[in-house]
Amino acid sequence: MNSMGIFDRLTGNANVALTPKSALVLSAITVIAADGVIDEAEINDLAKIVRGDRKSIDVAMKVMKANKFPEVIDLIAACLDEKQKIATLAILCDLAMADGILAGGEQKLLQMYMDKFGISEVTMKPIIDAIAIKNDFSIFA
Repeated sequence: MNSMGIFDRLTGNANVALTPKSALVLSAITVIAADGVIDEAEINDLAKIVRGDRKSIDVAMKVMKANKFPEVIDLIAACLDEKQKIATLAILCDLAMADGILAGGEQKLLQMYMDKFGISEVTMKPIIDAIAIKNDFSIFA
């Protein structure tokens, strides 16, 4: 009998397989937590992404607990196709800029995702420009 077996569920299980949806959720969690604070608006943003899919949250959390950061980005990249990578980056940029400020840590993290996903700045520029316009509420002041 393995004496550690009883505690396996507490330490996280590296054998949990990410799906594209749980990979998106995991990437969103890493960006939301990048500034060290998770506020109510960010929780609401995450809820919009998850759309009630509790299993995706559970899988994302298990993978996060069982793996170190930034290695989780490699796991996320490995289960997304190019279209999903671009959509994920757009969602992550929107999450990071939701408060109107792109903090230094968030910027570095987004750059890491772009690099690991192999998505160019040329591809991302129009997406980032649109997100910047969308989140600039100062024009309505």
